[in-house]
Amino acid sequence: MAKEVKIGMAIDDLRLERWQKDRDIFVNKAESLGAKVFVQSANGNEETQMSQIENMINRGVDVLVIIPYNGQVLSNVIKEAKQEGIKVLAYDRMINNADIDFYISFDNEKVGEMQAQSLVDKVPQGNYFLMGGSPVDNNAKLFRAGQMKVLKPYVDEGKIKIVGDQWVDGWLPENALKIMENALTANNNKIDAVVASNDATAGGAIQP
Repeated sequence: MAKEVKIGMAIDDLRLERWQKDRDIFVNKAESLGAKVFVQSANGNEETQMSQIENMINRGVDVLVIIPYNGQVLSNVIKEAKQEGIKVLAYDRMINNADIDFYISFDNEKVGEMQAQSLVDKVPQGNYFLMGGSPVDNNAKLFRAGQMKVLKPYVDEGKIKIVGDQWVDGWLPENALKIMENALTANNNKIDAVVASNDATAGGAIQP
């Protein structure tokens, strides 16, 4: 009989609906293939995530699937995992300065282009506010690069004016809401479009 594969799934923040859906799909598929999955959420805290990964290593998992809160700080725990012969997969977000086995993601710059283009199609001129994702998430920077590819020609022509630019800590909607309230106050409510980098930040932005 084949050995049961044990997978540790370390998730950035299960308060975000997107990760809840990804967790459910991943766990259901892995279990259907005979694997056992241990899931933990760091709730947007890098120290918590490092501790959780160490706990999974100590539990003897065979594979680590990590959605990092901060991909810059995990090199030491990844080194520990590799020393134990554990395979490491970075899911959606890159883990930097670490010997990972796999990296699965999207073309995040293209995603940013599509986000900006959908707004430009509806609001081809006016005051734009840029609401980026978490400042410690490399994907947020890739989204922004793609967004600016689309927006820059309109900015250069004077059709679009960028009246503000903020990053949303943890991608949390409550943080996006506070940023949006301050932005509206600072601009006398004269904001025509908000380039939000995911559903959670967009959800916070539309509340005021």
